[in-house]
Amino acid sequence: MADWLIFLFKIGGFGAVLVFALFLMGKWLLKQIIAALNSYVTAYAQETAKIDARIERLEKLAEEQARLTRTVETIKDEIAAQAKSRDNRWAFRKEVYVNLITASHDLLKTLHNLNYAVKLKEDPNEALRKRSKNTIEATMPELRASIKALTTYTTLAPLATADDVLPLLERVQQQVLQELDPDATDAATRIQAEMKALFTLLKDLQAAGRKDLWGTLEPRANV
Repeated sequence: MADWLIFLFKIGGFGAVLVFALFLMGKWLLKQIIAALNSYVTAYAQETAKIDARIERLEKLAEEQARLTRTVETIKDEIAAQAKSRDNRWAFRKEVYVNLITASHDLLKTLHNLNYAVKLKEDPNEALRKRSKNTIEATMPELRASIKALTTYTTLAPLATADDVLPLLERVQQQVLQELDPDATDAATRIQAEMKALFTLLKDLQAAGRKDLWGTLEPRANV
């Protein structure tokens, strides 16, 4: 046994030795606790740094995701706006074609009624001559309204229809959209010529409309 331990045992007895041993053990235990705490604190700091780095990374990813989302939404909005604009242009084009065909058909029908009435003007049957007069009086306002409608849509046509439609409308303006006198000696001949021109226009408008609106291959409209 060490001399200092024997000396301590003689002076204080077993109690002193025990206290001293406990002191040494406590000091050793304190070192162990401090070392453990230091290790824990170091590990905690390192783990906290890792967590902070992960959080920062996640925040950056969230920001990037938000930026990408905004970009995608912007592109989607632009595509939707372009599609809407394209649809609006198509709808306007379709409306012009529909109105041109409708106005041409209405005018053709009015001319057909007028042609029938003009032919009855000189009929030997008085009742038929009277019907002719009444029909002409009733038809002339319809004729002027039909000409006005076709003239209006012909004016709008350059905004929407294909270029090969415009010469057709110009030709019809010269042949059909003129003042008509049902009492003229050549009234029946003029009406029949106008009906023929309108019938041709209708077929050409239908072909041009199918090609321009639906992309259906059609022969060029007759000019």
